[in-house]
Amino acid sequence: MRQRLLLLPIVAFAAALPAQSPVLQQQIQAALTQARPALTAHLKAAVRGATRPGELALLVLAGIHDGVPASDPALGKAIERLAKARPSQTYDIALRLVVLDACPTFPDRMEIAKDDLKALISHRSDEGAFQYRKRPSTWDLSNTQYGALGLRAAWSMGLSVRKDIWKKLAREIGDQQAPDGGFCYTRKRSGWDPYPSMTVAGIAVLAICRQALGDNYRGRDELDKKIERAWLWLDQHRDSIGSPKERWSFYYHYGLERAAILCDVTEVQGRTDWYAKGAQMFVDMQLPGGGWSSTKDGFPGHHLAGKQGDSVPTSFAILFLRRKFQKEVGPITERIVRLVNIGPNSRAADVDECARQLIAKGKQAMPTVIKAMRSEIAPQRQVAAKALQALCGELFGFDAAKGRNDNRTAVRQAELWYLRNR
Repeated sequence: MRQRLLLLPIVAFAAALPAQSPVLQQQIQAALTQARPALTAHLKAAVRGATRPGELALLVLAGIHDGVPASDPALGKAIERLAKARPSQTYDIALRLVVLDACPTFPDRMEIAKDDLKALISHRSDEGAFQYRKRPSTWDLSNTQYGALGLRAAWSMGLSVRKDIWKKLAREIGDQQAPDGGFCYTRKRSGWDPYPSMTVAGIAVLAICRQALGDNYRGRDELDKKIERAWLWLDQHRDSIGSPKERWSFYYHYGLERAAILCDVTEVQGRTDWYAKGAQMFVDMQLPGGGWSSTKDGFPGHHLAGKQGDSVPTSFAILFLRRKFQKEVGPITERIVRLVNIGPNSRAADVDECARQLIAKGKQAMPTVIKAMRSEIAPQRQVAAKALQALCGELFGFDAAKGRNDNRTAVRQAELWYLRNR
């Protein structure tokens, strides 16, 4: 049985992520709704162009996390092309493995996964960390972060990853932690200073190794201490969270999401809600055409006109906002949450998922949304507010905190909007 990473005592934890403000929740839902056409356009462009396999895999992963069905023509063609790709670099191989793990219907899934795992293992240095290509003489933490994610994906699919691979990787990365707790791009004596994107990469690598090695690993306590020290470092640099000026900002925030979910962190040191700050940044930076661009990230991928942005930043933004990276390994599967399933004590995650599935149906979901507006069950009214903003672009004065009588005017206006626009 796979072991869970132990909870660390220095940060705030919760069984579920804290509820964001209603305004931010509505902004996130609206941003994701606006982003779907841009994502579809990027998927189509990636299939038509000479797209690097890792870029294609990142777009496919964003589509899977965004809830695009595998039967969707744009996503389906992208998956077909990714299945035929011949990735040769660590990022590309690792990202395809992550997609294979998330998509059980991927063509020739296990055969490709076995070949990719074998190739990925050959990209380790003598110290056990990763560089771009086979048998490297050195390593960097960025390639290593994705290498670890690829190993984890293969392990999740039931493929064997030897314990000595995890031990060597954990030892090498742990040994290179800077005295202040941060992580550099490569070895701590290489002349690089620690910075946020590499520190969350170091956390993620150690947390993945800790998870894979289990509670019987003799070095588990030392790994936990190193992870704790890295979170303390990030707390000292918390201004980087939600900052578009931080170097490799989009890459960093998606890495922060993975590190935080692996370690059950909701607030860094109990005072910085990483998701709220990051989500607000992405909402504020969305282009009018639904995509994203970043001047602080080094590999934008392909660019689309019409303010639909660049493929890689758009993928990172959607992946962060969807927040579907899983602490426990396993495929991402569709979970149906209908309005009837939402009760007085429903979790925020179920409210979000119910709203997302209504939004995905488009205007035809409005009768259900209007029904939820009239509900005496508060979480159902919360579903209505999220869906209403995304589908109509406004709330008509609807207040999810109030009951049916106080929302009569808003309900009537929503009904009229539906009659005019259906």
